[in-house]
Amino acid sequence: MAKTSFVRRTLCVALACGWAFATAQTADPAPDFPSKAVRIVVNSGPGVSTDILARQIGARLAEQWKQPVVVENKPGASGTLGADFVAKSPADGHTLLIGVTNLVQTQFLMRSLPYNFSRDLQPVALLARGPNALVVAANSPVNTLAEYIALVKSQPGKHAYGTYGNGTTAHIWGETFRRQAGLDTVHAPFKSSAQMLTDVTGGQIGAAWPDLASAMGLVQGGKLKVLAVTGSQRHPSLPQVPTFAESGIQGLEPYGWYGIFAPAGTPEKVVRKLSAAWVDAVHAAPIHARMVEMGLVPVGEPFDAFAAMLRTDTPIWGKAIQDGGITLD
Repeated sequence: MAKTSFVRRTLCVALACGWAFATAQTADPAPDFPSKAVRIVVNSGPGVSTDILARQIGARLAEQWKQPVVVENKPGASGTLGADFVAKSPADGHTLLIGVTNLVQTQFLMRSLPYNFSRDLQPVALLARGPNALVVAANSPVNTLAEYIALVKSQPGKHAYGTYGNGTTAHIWGETFRRQAGLDTVHAPFKSSAQMLTDVTGGQIGAAWPDLASAMGLVQGGKLKVLAVTGSQRHPSLPQVPTFAESGIQGLEPYGWYGIFAPAGTPEKVVRKLSAAWVDAVHAAPIHARMVEMGLVPVGEPFDAFAAMLRTDTPIWGKAIQDGGITLD
């Protein structure tokens, strides 16, 4: 994609992201919602973190609403099948999408999509943040990010970094780090986080970029060392580990996130009721504790704060993807 094309596209995305309602919140929005079963679409397979969150929070909402809450997995096409299904569903709040950061990224990774992210999906609530990290095996001689950079620079072309697939957040950050640090490394995409983590703990690959939710068990079990984490703050479960920015590497500040969306055009009063319910669920003790256990950072912010974050981070993701020459086409 040419630079001018990217700038124009990013500007269009930013202008289109007008996800906000101007009127004040009422005390009892949408008293008749939900009037039937609510469907939560997970745009990935069963057992992953989004699926776990959807089922745990969905059970809580079903009790509150006295209506069934059904979780439905629709994986495929880098998450676009599930997103497209929700984008084209009736805009009444009864069909929701739980997704992660690739919802923003895919619009820059693929030439065309069957839906427009910023036009067709309405943010409902930001659930959690999930930083990525650069990790090495526990028996690696490397103990700090500076040591890793020095090692790779001393052996140009001989080191690879693992990710959980082409076009993933791990790939985007891996390429950003490689450029920022001036490293001659090779990208090694795996089919899954599990395969990637098996190979890095076993020493088949020197370093990898998992999301912390996937790697936390191995980190806490003493099988992996974390050299640095993405984001603007240290991870609360790993306060001794610096961020990349603290280590002198800029550009890796946006967080991976977990969020809820409804079809665009969903009535304001319904969006507000949905947003309040999901935010309340995140702050409930059992769900908050489960998120922490999963390696996530619980947030629980309403639709307007979520939309503001998306407007800020979307151009950053787009530029990182363009600068890295990353594509799924």
